[in-house]
Amino acid sequence: MKRRKLAYLTIKQYVKHLSREDVHFIKKLCHIVNTRTNQSHKTVLLYGRHTSITLFNQNGSQTFICTGFVGLLVIIFNHCGIDTTFLNEVISNNLFLPCIIFNAAGLATAYAGTKHDIRGVETSRSLAFTNDPYVLLVGALGGVLGYLIFDFENYFGFPVDTGAVSVILVGVLGRLLFNKENTYNKKNLDFLKSASVSFWLFQLLIGLAVSTVMAYFAKETGLYTIGFSISALSLIFALNDSAFPATHHTTLVAGYAIAQIGNILIAIAFGVIAHFVGLLFGMVFNTDCGTHVDPPAVAIAIGSLILFTLF
Repeated sequence: MKRRKLAYLTIKQYVKHLSREDVHFIKKLCHIVNTRTNQSHKTVLLYGRHTSITLFNQNGSQTFICTGFVGLLVIIFNHCGIDTTFLNEVISNNLFLPCIIFNAAGLATAYAGTKHDIRGVETSRSLAFTNDPYVLLVGALGGVLGYLIFDFENYFGFPVDTGAVSVILVGVLGRLLFNKENTYNKKNLDFLKSASVSFWLFQLLIGLAVSTVMAYFAKETGLYTIGFSISALSLIFALNDSAFPATHHTTLVAGYAIAQIGNILIAIAFGVIAHFVGLLFGMVFNTDCGTHVDPPAVAIAIGSLILFTLF
């Protein structure tokens, strides 16, 4: 009966029934919540400022290459027994987090395409030539929005690669707001309908080769995401040769499959599927379209959703 009466007491009266230890615990909890709230506000402001400056100097592809470089450094330093707290918490998971820095570049480039001599899909070009503060601000908003989506997904524990979903959503937003060209590539769609056997075989071999190497390496070492970092860094070659393929979606999904299932053959199959999803989406909805909606992010989101949900 006493507990039932307590339920109808005011908060002030209820506190009187708490022990000294309970009161101390509640005060400590309130302090932690207040500190985290202040940190979140500072983090959002930091991301906005950082992404604005970085995208003007580098833009999306270059910053993503830096992400791969830092990721490899973390793995190498960990193997050598070097403390990587700073690299992980400040650099890799903050300043060069793809859902922040790439979203900033993608949205800013889409906006710049409506005003300046640049196409909204050219995320490998620096935007410094625009000298436009509004491009800077749009990029900052893209970075902050990308982080907020990422944080929201992680808070509710969505069974998917939350960074990939964030990149997709901001990319779609840029397409809806700033697109002045094709929404999809009809020419490539017609090509795919009548593509030769050699074309499909070539793509299959690429997917198989990349997936096999990554699946075996991840199985033997337990480094499930190292392929993502290597693939991201390898895009440095794409700066001089646009035909150089992106493979980070293939290697990451294959790594996820090893982590979730542990079977090399199944991981290879998932890697190949990711390769084709990225290829088809890119050819139809990204190549020669008005803004960038990231094909690898689409492949990663689909692959991770299946793996994290079913396994």
